[in-house]
Formats: sequence, C-alpha cells, structure tokens
Amino acid sequence: MNYQSIRAQVENPLLTAFGALSPAVPIFFDNITAAPANSTTEYVRLNVTFGITNEPTLSSSVDNAQGAIIIRIFTEKGKGPARNQVLVNTAVDVLETLNNGTKGTTGTYFKVGVIEGPIFSSTENPPMFMSTIDTSFVATVLS
Repeated sequence: MNYQSIRAQVENPLLTAFGALSPAVPIFFDNITAAPANSTTEYVRLNVTFGITNEPTLSSSVDNAQGAIIIRIFTEKGKGPARNQVLVNTAVDVLETLNNGTKGTTGTYFKVGVIEGPIFSSTENPPMFMSTIDTSFVATVLS
C-alpha cells in the first residue's frame, strides 16, 4: 500500500488551491507542520485518516483503501462568516474535482463521498472562527 500516493491525491490539490488565493492561506497537514498556537491569522488544517487498507481483490497488483478527510478552516473571529465561507467553497470545489479523475492502469484512483458540513463554531477555538467539512474517500493504488 502506498499511503503517500493516496494522501497526495488530496493534499496537493488543496495546497495549490489555498496557495492561489489572495492572500495565500497556509494549510497544515498531519505530522508535517504544526498549526500555529493562538494564531490570529487564517489557516487550514487537513487530516486524512485511513480505515480499511487491505480489502481483498481479485488481483494482487491492486491495493484498496478507505478513509476520511477532515478539513478545518480557521478565520479571524468577530468579522462575520463571509471569509470563512469563501475558504469552505475553495475546499469543496477541490473535493468535488477529485471525482473527475478516470481510472487508468497505473497510479492512484481516488474518489470522495458525500461532503458533510460546514459546521461552524466560534467557541471552541478562540480567538478563531472555525468551520469543519468532512467526507469519506476510496482509493485504489494500481501497479
């Protein structure tokens, strides 16, 4: 199983999309970079978790995985939800685009499920306003 190639399917497009915004929005990944403690500037936190990673197949050259993607978006508190919703839309657009890929004979085939949220919170993460969206995914690593 190539966990890195599966993670790259979602991490790279999100990094590109948030980096292209004006101003660019930093995105923090699992076990790579730490989200800023007590930050007062906007940022995104991405978690990719794996569930089933060894589903039996008819061929030993295919690895299947299932899991979840959790995206938390932090924006400045006390200025309304508009900016946060712009960032939520950016994340949703990327996730929906992931379903446009076609299954080839090599590489990693990746699809997301129904997107849940956003769920908004202004009390859990002072001084930030936070929204959360999440979805399931299935991935097939073809060799």
